[in-house]
Amino acid sequence: MLGIEEGGGANGLGAATRRQRERDCEVFTGRKVASLSAAEMEQARRAGYEPDGEYLIGRDPREMTRAELEAMGHEAMSPMEAIRAKCLDCAGSAHEVRCCVAMACPSSPFRTNKNPWRAPPTEAQIEARRRAALRLRGSADGASFMGAADGRPSGVGLSTPAEIQCPNK
Repeated sequence: MLGIEEGGGANGLGAATRRQRERDCEVFTGRKVASLSAAEMEQARRAGYEPDGEYLIGRDPREMTRAELEAMGHEAMSPMEAIRAKCLDCAGSAHEVRCCVAMACPSSPFRTNKNPWRAPPTEAQIEARRRAALRLRGSADGASFMGAADGRPSGVGLSTPAEIQCPNK
């Protein structure tokens, strides 16, 4: 038994931890192609491996379908979320990620799920996002969401709760 079962997980119950799924896939690491049966070769493929000469290597994720990646236990996430997940995997906890001293690590500047190289949005970008949000709320001209005389949506940019007009009162 190699652990990659239809039910998922080495325990055969269909539920496995992320680490157990990793261990299930790692049984193919370093295995020679010639030593695998046809069934093991299919299991290796589902686990994300492909033959490359004498040994198995990881399949190119650009050539895999979303379903194949999800079957391997991967979830759709942004690159920043992937970096954060790897930092959590490496350090063990959010507190340890925050306190990490591996300053030479390429992920170090991104470990708190923020891109330090990204410039803050300009006023024009903020205004464009505001207008796009108004359009997405279902009003072509935004009139149904306008509450202030200056064109702001109701409740946006107001400094005190007393200035906010509740539509049901």
